[in-house]
Amino acid sequence: MGEKNVNILKESEAISIVDSFISDAKSNNTLRNSQFNKYEKFVMDGDQWDDDMIPEGTDPKITFNKSEDYISTYLAKLFPKNPETGALEVGAKCNEKDKNIKEKYEKEIFDQYEKNALPTILLEQGKNFLIGGDACLYYPKDPITNKAKIISLDPKSVYLGWNGSILEQFAFEDEITLAETEKNKNEAWIVKAMKDFLNINSTEKDRFKKVKRITYWNDKFQLVKIGKSCEIRSNEYGFIPFSWIPNNPKSHSHEGRSEIKGLYTLEQEINYRTSDFGKRVKENTNAVIAISSDLDSSKLTRETIRDGILAMSRGDEAKFLKLDENKEVLEYTTELHNRMDRKMAINDAVNGQIKSNVSSLAMLYYFSPLLDRIGLKRVHWDFAFKELNRAILTYAFSTGNFNNSPVYAPVMIVDQESKIRTTILLLDNHLISYQEAIDTLRGGENSVTTFENIKTEFQELSKIEGFLTNKKATPAPIA
Repeated sequence: MGEKNVNILKESEAISIVDSFISDAKSNNTLRNSQFNKYEKFVMDGDQWDDDMIPEGTDPKITFNKSEDYISTYLAKLFPKNPETGALEVGAKCNEKDKNIKEKYEKEIFDQYEKNALPTILLEQGKNFLIGGDACLYYPKDPITNKAKIISLDPKSVYLGWNGSILEQFAFEDEITLAETEKNKNEAWIVKAMKDFLNINSTEKDRFKKVKRITYWNDKFQLVKIGKSCEIRSNEYGFIPFSWIPNNPKSHSHEGRSEIKGLYTLEQEINYRTSDFGKRVKENTNAVIAISSDLDSSKLTRETIRDGILAMSRGDEAKFLKLDENKEVLEYTTELHNRMDRKMAINDAVNGQIKSNVSSLAMLYYFSPLLDRIGLKRVHWDFAFKELNRAILTYAFSTGNFNNSPVYAPVMIVDQESKIRTTILLLDNHLISYQEAIDTLRGGENSVTTFENIKTEFQELSKIEGFLTNKKATPAPIA
């Protein structure tokens, strides 16, 4: 948070700014909430049946929820695990010529990622991104540690004010309790504002009542509003510590679109047609008997047949009816399944159905439709990570260029042996440096630190007589 500066605005002006902005941004927020609620209910709750389509009684009600499987696949590819450690990692590379500065910057970023449990935040926001259509990262300066505090906000609670592609205003709503705010001695104003709003004297029961708080930012100040009170603070760094991440937005729009939108009706049709066919299968597995007789068989039912009662005279003929499967229905539902897979760029390679030993190039070909989509989605995530990293470094070092880029684990399985051979070949021919080789093979690590650790280790090992010289292959010297 910025430093308090009551000379920026009067409290009445600050309240007017917040209320006016919320009112103007309300329509987009309402539409976003509607989209989120619809598709979260459809995917996460598996509530995929409209009331007028629900089968009656005990008829089969099959719910495939393939959409949830697609979301899991996309989420795993959007933020892949490190194939060596099994951990979800997102690294960062700072483009600094000075090795010491580069190491210092990258270490600060990695430390804040770890302290803020970034992988957990990414999984939560990744689901928001894919299901609801939008994700966001909020990273104000913690007034206690003076470091970045990375917070996972609910996109439904966020209000945005754009000027072209520039986010000029931002606000969000959350709920806090008096008991929560009393723990932070730096937030005495909020404690007083909440007590005034609740009209209480901090009784034990009232300390846990939830109160709505609105936090507003622009490039000049931060406003915190509770009831009719507003705290005014200067924005000391001149940027809004927030990144908005839309999924495949329309041109000239900042609102993302749900990945489920194109699957919604297809999935409902699969559920309905398959359940309807299941009803027929259920009925046709019961005994169905055709009778050729002059007797009155109007009172003959399946129930009486199951009880062993079948009234027939000599010469009457009875036989089981053979009911053929509805081939057209099966072909139709199969095509719906295939259509959904094609829309999501999911094929046998992605589903792990290819069991043969194919080359890396062939696997890349199989994966390319999905890789292309993930690549497009990462454009907005890349920008958000760069903004987050710049904020982390600004809080820690005040000034600097802070040119950086995110590093992800590979989306698909990598032929590590081939990758190592290629890297060594480039290294031996002086086409890359040792640090670049480390970046290639161990992208989630700080290459400067790793290089120094390896260098130190070789220096220590060289002191042991014969330890290195007795090896079959002498390692290349490290300068």
